[in-house]
Amino acid sequence: MNENIPSSEKPRFTREQVVDAFRKFPPKGIASPDDLPLNDPEVISANAVLQVWDNQQKAEVQRLGTQEANLEYTLSRSTIHVDAGFSDPDYLDEVANDWLAQDLQEAEDAGLTETARKIQAKIDEIETKLA
Repeated sequence: MNENIPSSEKPRFTREQVVDAFRKFPPKGIASPDDLPLNDPEVISANAVLQVWDNQQKAEVQRLGTQEANLEYTLSRSTIHVDAGFSDPDYLDEVANDWLAQDLQEAEDAGLTETARKIQAKIDEIETKLA
């Protein structure tokens, strides 16, 4: 049995692998993803992992075709850098009070109580980091 992955198959990544790819930057003093040096090979590699994962997730959302799947994706995507340890207060504020607040409103308007609860919990977690 051949254990090698055929070259025609695209690599697949988990969200945790994406978060791990970015975890090395905050200890280097980079507090916001906007400050990542885009010509750095490690940043290029991390962004490539993110792009593959992002494409996988978008395809899954399209396959499912539900508002709930889309909101779960945006929650997951919006918080990758937060979970990787980026701590710039302006960045965290934007994630919590712009991006996630919009998603929360959309979830509440659609009656997606469980999704709204997850989004609110993440907003609360980020707000704690800002306090």
